Amino acid sequence: MKRLVAIVLILALTVTLFAGCGGDGGKDSAGADTSKGIRAYEGVTINMIAEQQTPTVALSEQLKAFEELTGIKVNLEMAPFDNVVQKITLAMQSGSEDYDVIAVPYQFLGNLAVNGFIQPLEPLMNNPDLAVVPNYDPDDIIKGMWDASGKWEDTVYGVPANSCIMFFAYRKDLFENPEEQAAFKAKYGYDLTVPTDWDTYRDIAEFFTRKSGEKLAGETLTHDFYGVSMSGKRHDATTCEWLNYAWSFGGEIFDESGNIAINSEKNVAALEYYNDLKKFAPPGVTEKTWDEQTTEMQQGIAAMAVIFNDCTPALENKDESKVVGKMGYGAIPIGEKPAAHYGAWSYFIPTHSPNPEAAWIFLQWFNSPEVQKNIALKGGFPNLYSVYNDPDLNQLPYWKASMDAYEISTTRPRIPEWNEMNEELMLQISKVMSDQATPKEALDAAAAKYKEILKDKLPVLYQ
Repeated sequence: MKRLVAIVLILALTVTLFAGCGGDGGKDSAGADTSKGIRAYEGVTINMIAEQQTPTVALSEQLKAFEELTGIKVNLEMAPFDNVVQKITLAMQSGSEDYDVIAVPYQFLGNLAVNGFIQPLEPLMNNPDLAVVPNYDPDDIIKGMWDASGKWEDTVYGVPANSCIMFFAYRKDLFENPEEQAAFKAKYGYDLTVPTDWDTYRDIAEFFTRKSGEKLAGETLTHDFYGVSMSGKRHDATTCEWLNYAWSFGGEIFDESGNIAINSEKNVAALEYYNDLKKFAPPGVTEKTWDEQTTEMQQGIAAMAVIFNDCTPALENKDESKVVGKMGYGAIPIGEKPAAHYGAWSYFIPTHSPNPEAAWIFLQWFNSPEVQKNIALKGGFPNLYSVYNDPDLNQLPYWKASMDAYEISTTRPRIPEWNEMNEELMLQISKVMSDQATPKEALDAAAAKYKEILKDKLPVLYQ
């Protein structure tokens, strides 16, 4: 009923705005003629930057429709992850007016908000002259995603963009092969099944690691095959992946009282386990991120991986992947508790945006059902309750596992200091993966650095 009332109010307001009010009409603070409703900002160009990934490409293919609807042109700049972060950091610190919309990983939220780099959305959200996008319903945006991606200290600064989450991907055809099932049971004494715990995961990783010339599912391998694909580079991909293990083992970054817990016994055990797995992974783990993992799984050289669900459309791409129809998807194995790392991006309007009103109209349109469904059909993941329940999307092989993962999602801290803390965690995990430090040495070093970074801000009560 609440959603229905919201839709009725928005549609009623849209009709009023389209009807106009005679004379010269209203003008907003930017001088736009608000009596024109959805075309009040016709002729405006908004500039945005986002990571070059499947959902962003899918969005770019719909921008012409947005321009036809509103008269607003969107100049979308796409770049790799690290380049986007670097460009946005430079633009924010310099007070540049280069961008009207920026796509940023949600863990940057606290830093951006505290430093005044992004503007609160409430003034735009509460402006009736801007409520002009048909079918936009703020109540349809999944609350948990919006809170994590856009809300800081009870103020809304952004909206969820690519809402990805980590889960388990595996070679279903190998797990279901009778010869492999018999061989596994003969060696380990129990049935080969989708692993639900880390001991089984480790056994399966060992079991499927084979040399060229050996047999796999009845065929002779022409290349080495590996039990697991994983990240180990000094990169955000590695901290993202390892945190699933840490949380599952019962570890935390901060304890319940807000004190540093990165070097807890549970985290040390999780890092020891993670480091041990690398012997069942393709060589060069310390140079691997989610990009290389996706390629390894696409090329059919690894049996399983813990990955972001926005990598899976590439595995099901008939033009690029050797494992189409061979993959299965499920929950990450459980140690002490379930875990699934929420890794979304957010769209923000910079404080120095020249066109915040037009940018807000774009963000509403972005979160309308048709746009969100089209992005999802091309390999993205939507922000709307209504789209997640769409029957067309529920036919996708990775959809149910994704939905289950969102139910148990865990987020990184969004405090202003997290970027610096994460850089330290990247460094220390990479030292372990390259055999330069033991897990305990590395996490003790991270804890010491965290104390230096946070200084008098401990305990951390808001994350």
